[in-house]
Amino acid sequence: MSKWPGDVAQFESFLIRHGLVRTRREESGSFDNRVVEYTNGRLSVRVVCEKSVWFVEVSDPEGQPGEWYDAAIVRDLVGGRGPDVLPLQDQIAIVRDNWRVIARQFGPSRRADSHVRVDQLRKQRVKRLFPGLRRTGPLL
Repeated sequence: MSKWPGDVAQFESFLIRHGLVRTRREESGSFDNRVVEYTNGRLSVRVVCEKSVWFVEVSDPEGQPGEWYDAAIVRDLVGGRGPDVLPLQDQIAIVRDNWRVIARQFGPSRRADSHVRVDQLRKQRVKRLFPGLRRTGPLL
């Protein structure tokens, strides 16, 4: 098992300072997969490594339990569109630098609108990435 990147350890410290508690930490040797998850009950954040590809994701457990939003979609929601694929450091920076805005967007007064907007942003991303794809199911 290789070591977790220092950026993740620093991010974990940030999450703890903002009142989140670690609820999960797993490592799998087969593909060096890993996950660490934090929550404060209102927001959850996880860092996932799948086959050496890192993701930072945010969830609103009160509004959409089990639904995770990647850092690029969160960035599109709170600050405007940018690249769909980001290095780990940029994903962490998006969540860290926009923490208060993210918390407000998924707070009780804006939660429903934010989930509708994220759904729209995801559909727009699919159309960008797969322009010839025709509607065949609930994704588009």
